[in-house]
Formats: sequence, structure tokens, C-alpha cells
Amino acid sequence: MTITYSVKTGTETMSQRLASLLEPLGGMAGLIKPGDQVLIKPNLVAPFPHAVTDLDLLTSVVEQVRDCGGKPVIGESSGFEFDTETTFRILGINDLASRLDVKLINFDKEEFMSVELAGLKGHMVKIPKIVLEVDKFINMPKLKRHSLTKATVGIKNLFGLLDLDSRRRIHAFGLERGICALGQTIVPDLVIVDGSVVTTRAVYGEQTRLNLLAASKRITAMDVFCCKYLGLTWKDVKHIRFSVDKDRDSLSFKTIDVSGTTTETTHAGQGDSVPNIGKWNDSFSKKVHRSAYQALYFVDILYSRLRKDHSIIPVLHYYFGIRPVLDKKKCNRCGDCLPVCPVDAIFIDERRIDAKRCMPVRCLECVSACPEKAISIRGRNVDPSMK
Repeated sequence: MTITYSVKTGTETMSQRLASLLEPLGGMAGLIKPGDQVLIKPNLVAPFPHAVTDLDLLTSVVEQVRDCGGKPVIGESSGFEFDTETTFRILGINDLASRLDVKLINFDKEEFMSVELAGLKGHMVKIPKIVLEVDKFINMPKLKRHSLTKATVGIKNLFGLLDLDSRRRIHAFGLERGICALGQTIVPDLVIVDGSVVTTRAVYGEQTRLNLLAASKRITAMDVFCCKYLGLTWKDVKHIRFSVDKDRDSLSFKTIDVSGTTTETTHAGQGDSVPNIGKWNDSFSKKVHRSAYQALYFVDILYSRLRKDHSIIPVLHYYFGIRPVLDKKKCNRCGDCLPVCPVDAIFIDERRIDAKRCMPVRCLECVSACPEKAISIRGRNVDPSMK
């Protein structure tokens, strides 16, 4: 199996970089045939460009699929913490889809079908019907660390295909094995990883520019390969380790640096020194945090049964996670923050931020817009670069 990658940028456009990346794999034309319906699943988890799949890369994939005669469709769900429709709007995904004349699907509103997770007999999950109907599936994860799973690459990005109730149950009853089983159940035809900017957390974290792009037709091998850029080994990440146990061949792959150097067959775990975002420190507090989240999803299962289709997770993310806070004493009602708020959550006359409106977004645009520094960031482990 082959993994192609590039960590250099020059005068090449994103489209040219993508073509170079895919050429050793047979090119896009080797995968997509005229008339193929192609589902493209980026990571659009939050309304922050640094935390999602690069839109220039997404645009290039859509255009190259169409150049091959394929019919591209973009689909995603932001999950519990952020509202998908609002995330699309803030990121400009709706405008991008309109400009490219490509169908955009919010999976939260899609028709779902039940499937059994591979290797977990009797464990059913719901995925969008379109996943089972398309001819080809391209997975486009954003490379970054994750507070619960340590890493999010190709296999973890499949989580965005599940309906919210399936996510609750997997979180509560076995997150890592559930993610692994999902990767065995839904197998993408192509994985293209965006590691241009990598963060130390899924959304609110320190950012490091690595300029990495990588592609492969084998999702587990890709995850193994990418771990080193996160300061991890594949053995550090349970769902990748479980996936390797089911596919031992994923530990041996050929890597091609499309910038110019082809290496010999690489055995995972012996990786060469590469730029990364620093060694992972699995502290006691992080372990407690993961356990608390598992308990939270147990509670949310019960809560969602009492209040149909409602979740307490966004509320807890807001009050115990990252959020903007307005200091009434510093606010002079200048109104500079009003134009940048995408959900009209700031009531300037009352000098307050409406939690209900801000909760599914928390874009923090108001923080940098306030000339009086009356709006600040509050929450758990606020990265200094965000202040």
C-alpha cells in the first residue's frame, strides 16, 4: 500500500499540489468514473478555519472529481457542540457550494439507515442513507489532537456520519472500540488528510503550521502514518491500535514524498523524525476529563429520552468550556462587537451576551472586535494565543 505526502509549499496552487499527491495513486481519474456519485466528507466540526478541512483543498477535490465526470456531494455534521447550519454559514460553506454548484448536505437533517457495526454483533448505528447509495466516498479529515481520543485523523472523521443518538451510545459504551468498528464498517475509497495547520485540541487549541498534505486508499495505514506529526505513535491511540489489530498489513507501507524523495517500505513505529506539535502528555487531569465525558454521555442518553432530541452537552460545553464573557464595567456600549456576531447574541444596551444564542457558535469574534477589552475568553485550559 502507498501513502503520498508533501510538507513543502512553493509556487504550486492547491489544485496542483493535490494532483501531485494523487498521481502515484493513479490520479483522481483512476478512482472516479463518469457518472459516479461521490460523497466528500470533510471535517467541519466548528466555525473556525484553523479547526476544519482547508476550503481550498476541498474546492480542489470537488473540481477534480467533476473534471473526471463525477457528481460530487459535500456532507457533514458538526455534532453536539456546534450547530451545523450556523457552522456552514460562518465558514462560508454555503457560498462555496453555491459557487461550485455542488450539493451540500447537513447530515443532521438527512434520512438515516441502521447498520450493524463490523465486529460488534448486535450494535446498531444510524448513518445517512446517501453513504450507502453513492458510488465513491472520499474522506477528508483535518489532522489534529483530540482531548478524548488523543488523535483525530481518518477513522475518527467518520464519526461525523453518525446521527447524534448513535454518537451518544458509542461515547457511553466504548468510544475507542466504537470508532474502530465504524472504520471497519464504512471504508472510504480515498483519504486525503489536511495537516496544513494542526491544533493541540479539536477546536480551541494551540496552532502549528506543518504544511502537510497526505493521501492514501488505506485509512488505517494513513492514521498510523499521521500520528508522528501529532507527537504520538499509533500505539498511543486506542482506536488506531484496535484498527491495526484487525489489519496488521497497515503497519507496512510505502511512502512517497511528492516534493521529490521516495522512501523505501516504512514499518510503522520506526518513523523518521518529522515536524510535529510536541510530545503528548497524558496527565492525570486528562484521564479524569475523559472519564467525566464518558459519564456525561450516559447522563445525556437519559436526558434525551426525557426531552426528545434535546442534549445537555452544548450547555455544559458552554459553561465549563470556552466562551466569551462581557465585563459590564468596561463596556462603553460602542457597538463595535455587534457587526461581527453572526447570531446577534450581543445586547449592547443591556451589556450582556445571550448564552442561548451564543452557545451553538462561540466563534469568539467579539473578543478581538472589542476596543475596550471588555469581552474576554473564559473556560477550561484557555490557550494563551487565544487571549
